[in-house]
Amino acid sequence: HISPTYLNDTIRKSIGKTAGTLIRERIILEAKRFLIFSTLSISEIAFELNFEDSAYFWKFFKKYVSVSPKLFREKH
Repeated sequence: HISPTYLNDTIRKSIGKTAGTLIRERIILEAKRFLIFSTLSISEIAFELNFEDSAYFWKFFKKYVSVSPKLFREKH
């Protein structure tokens, strides 16, 4: 029962990042883990990470990792 503003301010004061940044970093970490250690398709990984559209997951991943999920999987 706390407001988004209070949560964001508290997290920013303690670790210097916004709540949104932490959430995105965690999603990317989980995506990388799935891509390296599972045989799930990229669409299945997107679904597991609660993306309604695998194309959006693809764009999200590429934006923050600078390579596509497919290329990331091939390199690792």
